Amino acid sequence: MTTEPPKVAENGLYSVKEAIELLGLKKDKLYKAIKRGARCGGIDAKPRRDNGRLQITGKEILRYWRG
Repeated sequence: MTTEPPKVAENGLYSVKEAIELLGLKKDKLYKAIKRGARCGGIDAKPRRDNGRLQITGKEILRYWRG
């Protein structure tokens, strides 16, 4: 994980690939955090309506980074 806060817009939507680059995580660690969910210290990701791929809000990325 990076030591400086990621530069994201709180109301922006980011793909899993973008979240990996912003947080400096490996793909498997991010997917484990998504599986845990926000209540258990993970990330809350929602599927897109058009293609079903996961998207993460900037606010959620910052919350996970703060730990």
